[in-house]
Amino acid sequence: MLGFGVGSFAMIIVLSTFNGFENIVESMINNYDPDIKITAKGKKTFVLNSTLKDQLNTLAEVDYYTPVLEEKVVIKYDQHQEIARIKGIEPHSSHSTLDSLVVLGEFYLGDTLKNFGVFGAGLAQKLNLFPGSPELVTVFVPRRDVDYNAMNSTASLSTEYLRSSGTFMVHEEVDNEVFMTRLDFAQKLLSYPNSISALELTLKSGEDPIEAKEKLVELLGNNWEIKTRRELNEVLYKIFSSEKWFTYAILSLVLFISSFNIFGSLIMLVIDKKKDIGILKSMGAEEGTLYRVFMWQGTYIALIGGGIGILCAMILVWSQSYFEWFAMENAIVSAYPVELLWSDVTLTLLTILFLGTSISLYPAFKASKTPINAIN
Repeated sequence: MLGFGVGSFAMIIVLSTFNGFENIVESMINNYDPDIKITAKGKKTFVLNSTLKDQLNTLAEVDYYTPVLEEKVVIKYDQHQEIARIKGIEPHSSHSTLDSLVVLGEFYLGDTLKNFGVFGAGLAQKLNLFPGSPELVTVFVPRRDVDYNAMNSTASLSTEYLRSSGTFMVHEEVDNEVFMTRLDFAQKLLSYPNSISALELTLKSGEDPIEAKEKLVELLGNNWEIKTRRELNEVLYKIFSSEKWFTYAILSLVLFISSFNIFGSLIMLVIDKKKDIGILKSMGAEEGTLYRVFMWQGTYIALIGGGIGILCAMILVWSQSYFEWFAMENAIVSAYPVELLWSDVTLTLLTILFLGTSISLYPAFKASKTPINAIN
């Protein structure tokens, strides 16, 4: 019982912690990535014309949409130089969600006189860049309208300058390469006047992204690539899922090893109770009755021990979410995040029940086949 209790306790705690961290990352993704993203098939950029606007405005599920322009660029600050991805957005759009990602400084993209950018935490660390740094950040990219000149390479580059106003954090892939700035700044740098690379759609509260995507495909046709937020982060969600199932498999193995204690105890019990089994058989007890006695014995041990472990884990998880007993230092959250899902509790109970029942099969069979002459 103790072995099953400790194993089930650990399983609920670890799975709940996984759920907590997944919720944090998912909330950051929700604030950074749109509900639906639209790009042009076979084209790097497109123009947001009145026809496309009218089509989007007819869809009741869409709350608002934001034009963005993304491209690979080279960024330099002081003596540090990195390849980055610029994301140009309209200054007045999506601030209600994007500013929640900022961990240093503020979300400010500048105005017509001064250009500012908000940098991913990993990129800022590579550049040794902090909000309010006095020196300008240089951003350059090869010009599309000029042939490369080896004698004067700078003439073949489009160069712009900005300052850092803040540092944001989403997840490693975004943090290490993305910085956000004004859409007109990105269009000027990349020589894409009035062009964008994608439309980011935010749906009204309660709307299903999959249903909205299907309506968009029907409305816009096959010339557009339309992806939901989950499809945009498919790899990340698969990593979360695989890590959780891998952890579940390891903890199930611990429970499986603990179940051998039940096996040994039941085998010893069968040997010890041979005379009693013989007496019961002489009184008319059938093999099926004896089989069920020892089956329930093993199942009860697993369920009682595992149930106590699950109950203790649930109390600890709920108290951690409320009182924050276990703190985290230098992290984006003050304490270890946890979330208890009833699906995890059910899965743990079923695992315990399966192991307790399976491991009792042979001892129960052995007991039922004990001969009646064991009474002697």
